Amino acid sequence: MFELDFTIKSAWILSLIFLLVSYLPMFFGGKGAKRLVDFSWMNKRAKRLSILIMILFVFIVIAPIFMEITNKPILLILGLIFFTLGCIFILISYLNYFTTPLNQLIIKGMYKISRNPIYVFSLVALIGVVFLSESFLLGFLLVIYFIIQHPIIKEEERFCEDNFGKEYIQYKSKTRRYL
Repeated sequence: MFELDFTIKSAWILSLIFLLVSYLPMFFGGKGAKRLVDFSWMNKRAKRLSILIMILFVFIVIAPIFMEITNKPILLILGLIFFTLGCIFILISYLNYFTTPLNQLIIKGMYKISRNPIYVFSLVALIGVVFLSESFLLGFLLVIYFIIQHPIIKEEERFCEDNFGKEYIQYKSKTRRYL
């Protein structure tokens, strides 16, 4: 049925790099990493949606293991650009996140251009994976993933308004939700 191929032509390397970029910084994030995985602020709907998000995420990250990297030059170039830039900006966003004191609103670095840079640049990197693997199914699941993510982001914004008040409302008025 499926044959696992762990050569460089297999897209498994993309999954590995994306997982390292997405989760390795948490080991060095100190108290900021705890803030990142605290979901106590979520309402029941957001928690249910988060479970669905996790299931989709696992599929989106595991699926490339069974795919080959394209040999079409335009998709290869676009995929590498999206994937590389997404990964770099995810790491910068984590740095901004983890170097902001816990009781302060994160408004520096990538957070000056987006209120949700980790989500945005994860999407950018994963769009790169879609190009590199030529998977329309993966692209469709990625769209569903971010449609489901939107209400969770809105709930997170409500939490920020409750905790940071006018400072967050002012930040929100100057900075886009996505890009």
